[in-house]
Amino acid sequence: MTRTGPKRRYRTVLLGFGCGLFVYLLVRLGTANISSLVLGVGWYFGLIAAIYAGHQLIRAIAYWKCIAASGRSSYWEIVRIRLSGEAIQFLTSTGPFLAEPSKVLLLRRQGLSTKHAVAATVSEYLIYLLTSAAFAVAGLTYLLTNFELSRPASAAAKVLICIMGAFLLAAICAISLRIYLIGAIIKGASRLPLVGKHVRLKENDVRDTEDLLFVVLRDRPLRFLFIVAVEFAAQALLVLELFVLLKTTGKPFSILHPFLIEAATKFIGLAFFFIPGQVGASEGTYAFIFKTVGLPASAGFALAVARRLRSLLVAGAGLALAPLWKDSTPSREPD
Repeated sequence: MTRTGPKRRYRTVLLGFGCGLFVYLLVRLGTANISSLVLGVGWYFGLIAAIYAGHQLIRAIAYWKCIAASGRSSYWEIVRIRLSGEAIQFLTSTGPFLAEPSKVLLLRRQGLSTKHAVAATVSEYLIYLLTSAAFAVAGLTYLLTNFELSRPASAAAKVLICIMGAFLLAAICAISLRIYLIGAIIKGASRLPLVGKHVRLKENDVRDTEDLLFVVLRDRPLRFLFIVAVEFAAQALLVLELFVLLKTTGKPFSILHPFLIEAATKFIGLAFFFIPGQVGASEGTYAFIFKTVGLPASAGFALAVARRLRSLLVAGAGLALAPLWKDSTPSREPD
């Protein structure tokens, strides 16, 4: 028996669990109420889709700048790569763990060497994670100090703040001091009894790729700061999108609510990557966060559905662009 059979059953079970949770929350929070809230988005859905498209276009600028040293890909090719990666991330149960490697393969088709493609993809995703972590730490800290949270919610927020804070500190130290942290982690993993046999990367290749990472993250500070600013601008568009969505509910809310909700839900996709499309998990998390900040849980569920629909639209665009790829192997850089 091949391994694809058990994996397919595993994904099916997880999808079934997510769908079951989705239906349970839908019934529990009120089908009619949620349907009314989703339909209430109305023509604003076009604005929401446009804002999210802007988010993707801005992140494509950051990605483009990360591979600018190679000078091999045009901006619009990078946009297509981003959208294709988004489609993979949204439609599979692997999240960024398959979406990011797929971008590497698409960059290879554009002529980049494997090391350049990996370095560009990792550096953009790392900078995005850094800005996301900064958002999460700021938002969750504000929640802890200004809202009455339940014990489980307070404990979860503190754990996330500690994890994200440690990640930010480790990344800043590694970049500032030129510490080859990724290589050290891979080397350590290769010595583990169960994992080690699956780690087959050459130490020299990892070191060369990290050197290319430092070209983006350290060697040219102005370019690095520009990419960070671009990623923060992309984050700001997600906050704006939430502001528009909250306006469609007709419920009163604070100007800080969109920021706090975005910060608190920042890592849903990464935390629940194993559930295809994060079905049920995303809606449940939004409902919980909305209730925590004093908004109706049903509104959180409905807004998660609206965001799912616009992500589905982007995934459709990514799938539509997939057949357009042409292999440019003859001009590929040597590895």
